[in-house]
Amino acid sequence: MKNDKSLPILFLMEVCEGFSFYGIGIILTLFMVQFLNLNLSFALLIYGVYNGLVYITTLIGGHLCDNHIGSRKIINIGSIIMALGLFLLSYDASLTSPLTQLHSTFLFNYPEIILIISLIFTIIGAGFLRIGIASIVPEIFEISDKVESSFTMLNMALNIGMICASLILGIIVGEGNLNLYKYGFLILASGLVILIVIYNLFRNKYLVNLKGEIVGLTPIVVNIPKKINENIKLTKIEKKHIKAIIIIQFISLIFFIGFEVIDSTLMFFAKDYVLNSITYLPFKVTPEMIKFIEPLGVIIFSPIIISYFVSKKENYNLVSKIIMGIIVLLISYMIFFILAIMADNGVTNISIIFIIIMELIRSISEILVLPIILSIVSKYAPKQYLSRLMGLFYCFLAGAYTLSGFMASFFPDKNNIIIPKLFGIIPVANFKTFSLIFIVMYLVLLIVTFVSK
Repeated sequence: MKNDKSLPILFLMEVCEGFSFYGIGIILTLFMVQFLNLNLSFALLIYGVYNGLVYITTLIGGHLCDNHIGSRKIINIGSIIMALGLFLLSYDASLTSPLTQLHSTFLFNYPEIILIISLIFTIIGAGFLRIGIASIVPEIFEISDKVESSFTMLNMALNIGMICASLILGIIVGEGNLNLYKYGFLILASGLVILIVIYNLFRNKYLVNLKGEIVGLTPIVVNIPKKINENIKLTKIEKKHIKAIIIIQFISLIFFIGFEVIDSTLMFFAKDYVLNSITYLPFKVTPEMIKFIEPLGVIIFSPIIISYFVSKKENYNLVSKIIMGIIVLLISYMIFFILAIMADNGVTNISIIFIIIMELIRSISEILVLPIILSIVSKYAPKQYLSRLMGLFYCFLAGAYTLSGFMASFFPDKNNIIIPKLFGIIPVANFKTFSLIFIVMYLVLLIVTFVSK
């Protein structure tokens, strides 16, 4: 095998990407709330839009990669632009904190302008980098089974990067240390510098295909003559497959809205209502450290769940696995509902064990849903529509992240004077109402998915 050492190099690159990308998510909202004094609801909305735009940018990066500059250049361009964005965030955090009152819109003072510019850089860079690495895998491993196993390994690498970021940022930045945010963003930028060094040192020697040819030098353009392309007609079965894929992607949209809401708000819930210490642990668990629990669960449970389905004699329908994932996420929200009642009753020392259990359960839902949806698209999409339907999935994912930011903005904040109303009708005055909204949403989604099956 000419490329038997490619996967370790890609694995290290993905650890670095996960470290920097998910690290931003760990401290960005805290930075906006504590340093820039933005309202929590507005900060969560910005974070949701930021994530959504990253996935939209992957489509632009994919087009450039496939048709113009190739994966080699797109990886370097994305890494450099994203690193510049993080250096700008570090510079922003080194400025004197603006002495402004709590506000829910941009005042466009100097620190906020730097924030906006830096986020534009990180959005473009993260989108380009993610699609660049993803496009290299099929070029290196031309055997489909190898491609699938490689993507599984690289997903684990992203989660390892996120775990490292949450632990390091939790220790260095801590809670409410305004002077330390600049070092947090600087550390995240260093992850990308390491990625650039690893990639450029080893790409010619190890990132090669089965024939030993260097990949990513030229764009991958599949030229199909228009006359032939026009004569390709979809069969009835293929049309049904496309309809089924679109329905599944709508289901994924709703699923990931609530999934990401927990991810973006749990730190703030833990900060005010959860006891941040565990017996026999020599250190306190900071809000940033909570972010490592879910990816840790993905790493622990992925091989167990995969082995379980492989060992079972009966074949589980792919949609059945998605239904299982929705049920598991619903259980996670029911646990949060119990914690919400406690918080609404003034309890401020909830055991962090409940948070750990809830996050580990949520990790199982991700394992059951995300890879299954990707499998459905890749397995049932007609070849001539595969890239477009995969692109459509990323658009749905972008929509889910953006809408999760909108829904997270209803997270009860004690600093809010006016009680927000969902759709202008439902007042979200407490955590109980907030969690019930998602419980009802997932019960409806469960019924719709079961009927669609």
